[in-house]
Amino acid sequence: MSRSAAARPARARTLQACLGVLLAAGASGCAYQYDDGLPPLGQRSAAAAASAAASASAAAAEHDRRSRVARGIATAAPLDQPLAGEALQAWASTVLPDTSGVSLARDASTAWPGRPARRMGVAAQPGPATLRVACRGEGLADVRLTAGDVQLLDFTFACNRPWSRPVEVPAGGRLDVQFSAPGDAAANVAYRLTRP
Repeated sequence: MSRSAAARPARARTLQACLGVLLAAGASGCAYQYDDGLPPLGQRSAAAAASAAASASAAAAEHDRRSRVARGIATAAPLDQPLAGEALQAWASTVLPDTSGVSLARDASTAWPGRPARRMGVAAQPGPATLRVACRGEGLADVRLTAGDVQLLDFTFACNRPWSRPVEVPAGGRLDVQFSAPGDAAANVAYRLTRP
């Protein structure tokens, strides 16, 4: 018994030593390092702000570049070729800029001859407003503004310049703007509803 009693503490000490080495190795193995391009944790606030500012600046520059490209496409495209996507939105923003009063709503689309009127809905607070419209094409466009069954505006206008008409938004606040192409050519159309 004395032999086995003496062997147990030695074995236990060896086992404890092995476990200690394994635990130490495992703990140091968990503390890994990697390069994520960020400074150490205690120094990240200033660097994060600088990085966020740089990222926002890069995003703004990319947006400006895309807008310039879209505006270039919008101005370079022949009038008999309707615009779509970013070029259409860039054209609408160029001819009906958000510079006068408070913009309540805006949209742009294409009106095709022989097809039903392109309908765009507007929700606005009741009161006086101005409907600004424009079309891009070789002819004319019709616009009709209604509130439920009540017709507020109905007129035909020449393309390639902006037009505006005063309007009274009714108590319901819901308007429908309908564009159509009365001739035989398609037209890009856009509107902006503003309040002084």
